[in-house]
Amino acid sequence: MTTSLPVVINLLAKSLEVAPESITGETELESLGADSLTVIEVIFDLEEHFNIQVGDERPDLKCVQDIADQIDRRIASQVAAP
Repeated sequence: MTTSLPVVINLLAKSLEVAPESITGETELESLGADSLTVIEVIFDLEEHFNIQVGDERPDLKCVQDIADQIDRRIASQVAAP
C-alpha cells in the first residue's frame, strides 16, 4: 500500500515553516503548533494533490501519521470503488 506520509510531512513543514526532517509520523500535531485550521488546510491540499475527496468527516487527528492514514484509506476506497 502506498503511503501519503512523505507528502503529508512536506505539506505540514511548508505550512508551519519547519524543517521536514523534524517531522515524523509520530510527531504530535499540537507539538508542531498546528491548529485545527492548519490541519484542514493541509487536508485540502492533500485532496488536491491526490485528487481525492475526504469530505466533511474529520476524525480525531493527534499525530502526523493519523492524517496520512486517513488519506491512505480514502485513496484505497476510491481505487476500490467502481
